[in-house]
Amino acid sequence: MHMLFGTLPLPLPLPLPLLLALLLALLGLMPAHAQLGAADCRPEQQGQAQLQVLRPGLHTVQGTLAGFDPCQASVRFRLPQNSVKPPLMISLHGGGGIKDVLGSDQAFFEHGMATLTFDAYDMNRFTGRGSLFWARQVSNEARQRMLLSTAWAAYQWAIQRKDIDTRQIYIFGISNGAAVAANLAAMVDPQHVRGVIAEGITPVGLGLPDQTRVPLLLAFGRLDDFGASDPKMMRWLLSDTCRFNVRFELAPPGSAQRCNGSSGPADMTPNPLAWVDSIKVRSAPIEIAYFENMAHNAYFGPLVQQRATWGSGQTLGASLGATPEARAQFFQAMTDFIARQRRSP
Repeated sequence: MHMLFGTLPLPLPLPLPLLLALLLALLGLMPAHAQLGAADCRPEQQGQAQLQVLRPGLHTVQGTLAGFDPCQASVRFRLPQNSVKPPLMISLHGGGGIKDVLGSDQAFFEHGMATLTFDAYDMNRFTGRGSLFWARQVSNEARQRMLLSTAWAAYQWAIQRKDIDTRQIYIFGISNGAAVAANLAAMVDPQHVRGVIAEGITPVGLGLPDQTRVPLLLAFGRLDDFGASDPKMMRWLLSDTCRFNVRFELAPPGSAQRCNGSSGPADMTPNPLAWVDSIKVRSAPIEIAYFENMAHNAYFGPLVQQRATWGSGQTLGASLGATPEARAQFFQAMTDFIARQRRSP
């Protein structure tokens, strides 16, 4: 049935006290964005990197990479209303940029956590490029170097805050952000970071660390074939030749030191499960969870099973999203993991 707006009765004006009450109620639902003054801004932390063509359809980045400027336009730092020193979730996006984590960031915020996320590409002053360009025409190592540089600086900024519980920080990463989150699990102080969640991790780019210092949850959708050339290869078995790894001075000791373009370039990177087996005896606890009816990036949207052609000309798995039920199960698993790690007051 089509409704003609011209036939609807005009609403009666609300009494002023009721209008004010409604406005106050709405304000109570709004997030409390932390107040940042000019002294908090760090514009010098924004990067001066440039894209460099490796071959047609594939780029890397060179130049000075960004740290963290809390006043940069992409940064979302939010505090829940009526909460004193809440725990903080830092979310790290994947190849597509900040939109990869906006849904999960909102879910953590509604769960009562302070949240911090950013776009690493924007922080490096890259503008005018769509998410598909970054996801399919820029190397893993370039994306991960930008993410790690900014995420490490954001973590150092966060532990100085007085409005969050700096003993209850968590990190979430998807895809390339998951690889960075795993590397951060080897770098952060356990007195500040209680746990790390890595969804759909990739072992290609900066590699994965030789040990982790804080509890880690690896999460995989059973339908996650993202980036796999073999239609039967799932994300937890993903591997590629070592030539796609680079050594990066900020990254902790890890697989890329032994497996890179100069060292065993034709060898294969360890897949995520092999990596866990190789480090678990000397690391903080690592959990692995699988979710039915979920592909890559559960918060991307509805479940879509597909293959796509990258800028390199390769046709790879590109299934994304999850059913609402799978997404809810995944979020429940993440909050259960967080609850197991929380410190007593």
